[in-house]
Amino acid sequence: MRQLSLRLRSIFLAIVLLAFFAPFTVVILDEAYTDSLTQAKMSELRLMNLGLLSAFELDGDVPYMPEVLYEEQLNLPGSGYLGIIVFRGEVIWQSASAIEYTFSPPEINVAVGNELFLDSYTPTFEENSQFFVYAFTAEFASSRDFEPVRFYIFNNKALFEAERNTFLDTTWQWIFTLCTVLLIFIVIGISLVLLPVRKLIEEISQTSSGHKRQLEFRYPVEFDSLKQSINGLLQTEAAQRARYKNSLGDLAHSLKTPLAVASGASNLPVEVHEALQQIDKIIKRQLKRASAGKSGWQQAINVSPILNKLADAMDKVYQDKTLTIELDIEEHLQFKGDETDFMELCGNLLDNACKAANNSVIVAIEKSAGWLTIKVEDDGPGIPDDKKVLLLERGTRLDTYTEGHGIGMALAADLVSIYEGRMLIEDSSLGGARIVIQFPNHD
Repeated sequence: MRQLSLRLRSIFLAIVLLAFFAPFTVVILDEAYTDSLTQAKMSELRLMNLGLLSAFELDGDVPYMPEVLYEEQLNLPGSGYLGIIVFRGEVIWQSASAIEYTFSPPEINVAVGNELFLDSYTPTFEENSQFFVYAFTAEFASSRDFEPVRFYIFNNKALFEAERNTFLDTTWQWIFTLCTVLLIFIVIGISLVLLPVRKLIEEISQTSSGHKRQLEFRYPVEFDSLKQSINGLLQTEAAQRARYKNSLGDLAHSLKTPLAVASGASNLPVEVHEALQQIDKIIKRQLKRASAGKSGWQQAINVSPILNKLADAMDKVYQDKTLTIELDIEEHLQFKGDETDFMELCGNLLDNACKAANNSVIVAIEKSAGWLTIKVEDDGPGIPDDKKVLLLERGTRLDTYTEGHGIGMALAADLVSIYEGRMLIEDSSLGGARIVIQFPNHD
């Protein structure tokens, strides 16, 4: 399973945090706002109740209230504010704003001198609505004695809920806008923070493709040790490669003279002479193999000019066979490796195909899904299935197969292995063999 990039992980984490932050913030603000409104409502209803208390008079057993109250909300029908006064278990007065209602004494009993505030109450006069209620009980002198008089203020919660919902809608809009802006800044910040990482990846890619010999960009201090380690590794690899080539070169020169002397001796048995020639071939092959392969400093090469040169050369070498060599190569294709290695690889494959072909040879090169694919096929006798296995087995003496594809296949197999590629032998639609070689060709 492919792992998410650091950038996507950071953005995903930021989205998750904001997804928790936004509702949590709205809930806190809603609670704070609702509590604040409720306290303000309690203070408002207390003042209205005190207004009723100050305006009320009891003359013997006869209550008196002015026709117009100081609190305007109690004078206006439909204002949502209702006031009533209860004496001796009966409603003796109701505000002008409550003219459309018929009241019975509320089942809210408050001791004399005490107050009660309810933030949710369903009255009998309007059972489908919720009301705020403020109740206060005071004593007045009657014809009998001091008797309790109960004052009630009702306020419909519809306006309160509408105001709260408006606040919630506005809060959600601003929180969403804020989260969007924060996410944009987070993405920009993550991009800036990861810029050195992308630059490091770019420089490593340039060194692997041969455009640079070491990392040169000035990175944050956290990357200094990594930069030094990579540069040290690159220098060590280059030095080891150079020492390896030099050692093999020295070995070849050391063996060249005694081998030449041994080969020039007279009266050597045929078996000894062939063995010395075989040793010479092995030395040359191993030297070539050691010097071939990928290097961190090599640049990509265009394949089309090389194949055109090889095709022209094969036309001249096999002009007596009047072969048709067809090239099917996409434009601007490149091979990331040594030009000599690529030329020798394709030269061997093309030479083998021309040897085996009757009339036609086709060379196709394409790039697909990060792979550079080379296909060389002919219309010759083909390769039997049992020989295909032998040709792909490591260590087999491939030069013993003399029907066209054995010669040079050993070196081709070595080059493919060095460049971390893969080789397949298939049957061609032309009737002969098709050699398929694929190399990693990541951009």
